[in-house]
Amino acid sequence: MNILSGVFEIAVNFLQGFLLAYFPYSYLGDKNKREFGKSPGMIYAIIIAVVMSVINNFITFEHFYALIYVAIIFIYSLLSLNGTILKKVFSAVFPSLIIAIISVLTANLLSILYGISPEKVMTNTGIESFFMPTRQALTNAGIERSLGVIATQILIIFAISITLKILNRSKNNSDLALNEWLLISLVFVISIAICAFLNFASFEIISQKGRIYIVFAFIGILLVNTVVYYLVVDLGKKNTAVRENAILKLQQEYNSQYINNANKEYDLIRKLRHDFKDSYSVIYTLLADGKTQKAMEHIENNMNIISQTEIFVRTNNDIVNAVVNAQLSTAKSFGIDVTCLSITDFEEINDLDLCRLLSNMLENAVTACVNSKSARRHIYLKITSDDSNITFNLKNTIDRSVLADNKDLHTTKNISGEHGYGTQIIKDISEKYHGRCDFYEEDGLFCCNVILKK
Repeated sequence: MNILSGVFEIAVNFLQGFLLAYFPYSYLGDKNKREFGKSPGMIYAIIIAVVMSVINNFITFEHFYALIYVAIIFIYSLLSLNGTILKKVFSAVFPSLIIAIISVLTANLLSILYGISPEKVMTNTGIESFFMPTRQALTNAGIERSLGVIATQILIIFAISITLKILNRSKNNSDLALNEWLLISLVFVISIAICAFLNFASFEIISQKGRIYIVFAFIGILLVNTVVYYLVVDLGKKNTAVRENAILKLQQEYNSQYINNANKEYDLIRKLRHDFKDSYSVIYTLLADGKTQKAMEHIENNMNIISQTEIFVRTNNDIVNAVVNAQLSTAKSFGIDVTCLSITDFEEINDLDLCRLLSNMLENAVTACVNSKSARRHIYLKITSDDSNITFNLKNTIDRSVLADNKDLHTTKNISGEHGYGTQIIKDISEKYHGRCDFYEEDGLFCCNVILKK
């Protein structure tokens, strides 16, 4: 019986170690996309099972010692899994919360059923307040204890599997801020603390009716956390929708802007076509009459108009041509010196992403130069490519440091609700193509360097 009890204890410890490690693996995903059986998760599951067995041999009830398991899972998530720090904290705490509530709830239900204190239930039936009983309790346990432990594990497996299905279905649609994740994580941590204190209270000499109230309190905690989770999902979807709407609004503004620029350029070209014939006729007449100086003055006056439609770049991509030429033409019209060097092939980058990236980069640069009081204002754009990357390097003149006063690069435009979206779009596109985005300053120039992987 001692051997069987020991095997049973170890088996349950390994089951719960597996569940605690598998939960964050399934929710966050392995950094190297390994199967769970071939990932470090199995090693951490074994470590938890061993630690659990050791603690159970020295401590009758674990209570806050269960935070050791949370710490082990957090280390595993930090080293081997994807996701933000707060998501990793959530993944370490939440399965422990599930196991805690179900274990304590089961113990108190059996306490009411048998008409004895939860302490005797846990000692005689082996249902621990958080995880598992001591070896002595296992040795003295009977069939009731075995059924109680088995029922508890089945409920835990069911709760964790349902939670993972809901989380994995909705995690791609959630977009929560850092403070929102922090508050949500605090709810779960506080819930664990309340469960522990309720369990302490259940050990006191209280009436059977009072014990029923405690059971209802546990059920209430479970329901509160369920409601909190659904609020999280709903809040995440709303945040995602708000952000997508803001980006779509900016896209519409850019599209409208470039349509207007295209129409203006088209009208200007039509005018130039109409005027060229007359201009050539005037120049011919002036030269024929020997009025060379007048002819030169006439040509010089018309050069100002021609410079407004200067072609700065000619690539195989119409989007790049339209965006770059329109923005740099605007810069040139304000007396800003412009230098542009570019590759011709952009086949591996989506046209919409190119439009959003270049329009945001160039609009920021043009706006900064227009507002600059420097005697020599300059915009330098260089687009290069190698075997694996396409690099966009843009530099523009600044009067004083931008990053010193505005390190988060919030917009200085008087447009409510759109602060920071331009730079955020640039960062989002660099992340989409598994590249990087850097903002820095050198030699009186503000620099934006974006690398996109092919």
